[in-house]
Amino acid sequence: MKKAKNIRNLDSLDRELYRLKLEAKNLEDKLDRNLDHLQEDYLSMTMNSFLCKHDNKNNGNNEFWKSFVKNNGFNSAVNTIAGSIAAKASEGLSDWMSKFLHKKTTSG
Repeated sequence: MKKAKNIRNLDSLDRELYRLKLEAKNLEDKLDRNLDHLQEDYLSMTMNSFLCKHDNKNNGNNEFWKSFVKNNGFNSAVNTIAGSIAAKASEGLSDWMSKFLHKKTTSG
């Protein structure tokens, strides 16, 4: 969205406030979508990072990791940890946003 050139009266101020609120809402929606994506795909992204998956390479070196990742206990532990991290991050981000928005509304 474009920025207002100059605010010269109450009408232009109201338009700019509306624009900024709309932009904040759009950013919040985008952040929610990104957080949902992180929560849904955290395990697979983490595993791909650790295992450096290469579909075109089939060597025996990855057999240990494959059997380790297939272990149900390991998967449930990773899911628990990932869920806890995502919940804490979401809670912290939510707290920060409310503090940030509260400061903006009281100072403006």
